[in-house]
Amino acid sequence: MVEDRDRLREKNEELQASVNRLTNMLWGRRSEKRSDPNHPTLFDLQLTADELAAERQRVVAAEIQLDTASQQQALDDLLARRKRKKLERLGRGGRERFPAHLERRESVLDLSDEAKQGLVLLRVDVSERLRFKKPQVYVEVIHRHIYVKPGDPDAGVMAPPAPVAIQPGVKYGFDVIAAMVSLKMGFHQPTYRQQAFFAQAGYFPSRSTINDLLNYSEIVIDPLFQEKCRLLLQQTILLGDDTQIRLLTRQALSNEELEKLSKRASRQSGERAPPGSATSYAWLYMGLDGMAPYNIFHWSLTREDTWIDTHLAGFHGIFVGDATGPNVRLGMRSGGRIIHAACNAHARRGFVAAEKTHPIEAAKALAFYQRLAAIEARCLGLSAQERLAVRRQESLPIWLSFRQWIDSNELKGVLPKSPLGKALEYVKKHDVALGRYLDDGRLPFDNNQSEQTIRPLVIGRKNWIFLGHPQAAAGRLKLFSIVSSAHRHHLIVEDYLADVLYKLAYAQQLEPHLLLPGSVYLQSLLPDHWALANPKSVCQERREEAESVAERKLIRTLKRKLAVPATIAAGNPETRSSSTAAPAVSAN
Repeated sequence: MVEDRDRLREKNEELQASVNRLTNMLWGRRSEKRSDPNHPTLFDLQLTADELAAERQRVVAAEIQLDTASQQQALDDLLARRKRKKLERLGRGGRERFPAHLERRESVLDLSDEAKQGLVLLRVDVSERLRFKKPQVYVEVIHRHIYVKPGDPDAGVMAPPAPVAIQPGVKYGFDVIAAMVSLKMGFHQPTYRQQAFFAQAGYFPSRSTINDLLNYSEIVIDPLFQEKCRLLLQQTILLGDDTQIRLLTRQALSNEELEKLSKRASRQSGERAPPGSATSYAWLYMGLDGMAPYNIFHWSLTREDTWIDTHLAGFHGIFVGDATGPNVRLGMRSGGRIIHAACNAHARRGFVAAEKTHPIEAAKALAFYQRLAAIEARCLGLSAQERLAVRRQESLPIWLSFRQWIDSNELKGVLPKSPLGKALEYVKKHDVALGRYLDDGRLPFDNNQSEQTIRPLVIGRKNWIFLGHPQAAAGRLKLFSIVSSAHRHHLIVEDYLADVLYKLAYAQQLEPHLLLPGSVYLQSLLPDHWALANPKSVCQERREEAESVAERKLIRTLKRKLAVPATIAAGNPETRSSSTAAPAVSAN
């Protein structure tokens, strides 16, 4: 009876945890940030005096590692820089000025000649107003002169070469095709919305025309896609992620295959695809900034290990990704050729999910991760060697303390299937992969960069919902790879696509040798190289906005770090004096 009672109690806690998780998914807090001052922290919980003093001492020791004066100086420099940039952006009177490169069309407002009789001009007030003109399309009528030589039939005809088209006989310009690809892959517009967009300009393309032009683009863009794949596989560090995407099978798969795929997807995600469709997968691989800064998407019908093995067949190095089945087994399947580094954001996420059932334990785990993340925020501008030195001096002792706490007797009685139990098991099982970033300053602390890169695809699928056919799926993701890489470098996507599609089509039809792997011509079309040659097609405002967001995050981090020692010292006057031995405490 006692065993039955304990088993039922455990089952009840598991079911309650599931109910809490589902309720939180519907109505709970989505953000994982814990910077809200009103949110309970470790020090607001019912800890014993000894536990509270020990945790305060460890936090102060970690925060005092960096000299407060240097933090204050860094904060002052950032604030002054932001003030200078704001003054540059604003004109007289504190009003925003429009960019200088925009065309100016003057409009004169004046009194009539009769009304001006007897008046003297005092001044002319000049103001600006931004105007917008709807997109336009036009038909280019090409007159191609063809000549013959009289009396010499053997000379044949002579004429200038015909203009290059994306495929011979296609009568749509590269700018039109670039707009269609950009709308579909960059702004997530389904085909029928593209029809409405072009209808505003006076032309209503058919859906089959749009799909045909996308298909031609896939063929033309393939050499550039393969070049990016080649350069990525030459790197020693890759980031990756994957997501589900619905596939309309168009009767390309038998009913038996569809049922098999549906059952497999149901086991993995708990959802069955609607009739006539299947759950397929998109795989993202990306290089680090400054190495091979490109994004590559592959498609697969299933999530079997063989797919990622095929994608990374020529890769030797470290793969950064979440600790799912295909990623975890990479090292074993590759014979040590690939090493897996796990994402600490995924590990932290498990403790966020356990806040309601085990608030004290979850708060302790999140406190460890907060300290580790604060160190990473300070290391953003450092070189790999400098970052590694800081990690070994500051992050390693915190990580070892975290692992020691996880294995302590305090957590022995946690149910393995509870939210906290799952979070603890995740860290224990992937301990080596999670701590791998401490041995290499180039490795990121988490996999958030690839998650943010794949997010547009996840959001976009809510608009265009599906891939239309198994034969088209891989090609569509090739186009998405090109657009995603262009966005990564803040390019104006339509300008980039129009130029790249033209040059690739020209080379394929007239000079195929230019498209050999590693050729200078092909590398000049890579987004980072193209941006240097076409600075006017780089959205500098977007780049400045990204820098501004990063600055705001760093300012908030520095303000919190400067406030923590004073806040803790106010609660415990003895803490500040005891924190002078910060290195010794941190080493413990």
